[in-house]
Amino acid sequence: MKKLKIAFYSTNEFSCPLPEEIIYAPMGLAQKVVTELANRGHGITLYTSSDSKIKMKKVTDGLVSYYKLKDKATSGGFHDQLQMTLYEQLLASRMYEDSQKGKFDIIHAFHLVPKILPFVNLTKTPTVFTLHDPMDASWNKIIKYCKWKNKANYVSISNNQRKGMPDLNYAATVYNGLDIKRFEFQKKHKNYLAFLGRFSSEKGVDTAVKVAAKSGEKIKIAGNIWGNGFYNEKVKPYLKKGEIENVGLLKENQLSDFLGGAKALLFPIRWEEPFGLAMIEAMACGVPVIAFNRGSASEVIKHGKTGFIVENEEEMTEAIKNIDKIDREDCRKHIENNFTVKKMVDGYEEVYKRVLSS
Repeated sequence: MKKLKIAFYSTNEFSCPLPEEIIYAPMGLAQKVVTELANRGHGITLYTSSDSKIKMKKVTDGLVSYYKLKDKATSGGFHDQLQMTLYEQLLASRMYEDSQKGKFDIIHAFHLVPKILPFVNLTKTPTVFTLHDPMDASWNKIIKYCKWKNKANYVSISNNQRKGMPDLNYAATVYNGLDIKRFEFQKKHKNYLAFLGRFSSEKGVDTAVKVAAKSGEKIKIAGNIWGNGFYNEKVKPYLKKGEIENVGLLKENQLSDFLGGAKALLFPIRWEEPFGLAMIEAMACGVPVIAFNRGSASEVIKHGKTGFIVENEEEMTEAIKNIDKIDREDCRKHIENNFTVKKMVDGYEEVYKRVLSS
């Protein structure tokens, strides 16, 4: 396609690449997208914090990432959120000032829609937003105030994500993708199930350990604790009995060993998760996924071919008995064909074409 001049907004909260101790899926994906776009010859200007080490043309306004700047002792409160919003908008306003000078063909804001949406009407340059959150009632309230909402072009990361706001100005659905080289295929599994994600109610870690115990299977869980009360009440009792192993929070380069050794990944979510990177990370390693029929699960998993879509704990327990009927090579091929960085950026290039021709 024609090479474009693209203003790309990641975030001003964290540096790019992210600090090692931070897991923030949208921003990890943003780095992959912007790097691939630059590799394809597009003229990228990345709006990011001044401590970002990524090697490309950057605009920072001299602002160090808010994560590095903020007072950790007072973070998370109301005033901290106000400061964070202002901090993001200082950089976003610079991007839109630059766009008024005709510097760009298109603006891509990869996250943070409510913080950036008010600027969209200040330039003729079209804006593309990638949506990473469920489009629920709160989003309807946010977006309805912007009378120019149709000047913004939205990219959903699954078709299911659109259900809460079906009439939004969607340009396309573009599925998230992996750098497939970082996930090693393992043909043979070891004798354990896996769970990967926040140790929280909406992610269903408690269901995963309960189902594993009911099945008489060992399970290893990886992630971070969200709410000590929930973890102590719902997960820790199984840990004490030796029925599960908590391997903690893993870096991306540790995921292949953890996931690849599993006979299956359990994904018993209790919310309409817009995508769910853990599913494609597991399948990239050859690991089938057993997921509750919520969010994007039915779009990401091929039922009976790369895993199973189930409705409840009983069906998940039954599916574990049939997991060896899944060919692990089919799981890997499914990701190679549908969920790579290349496939993802192909999708974004098509979005840019569609928006610029409309």
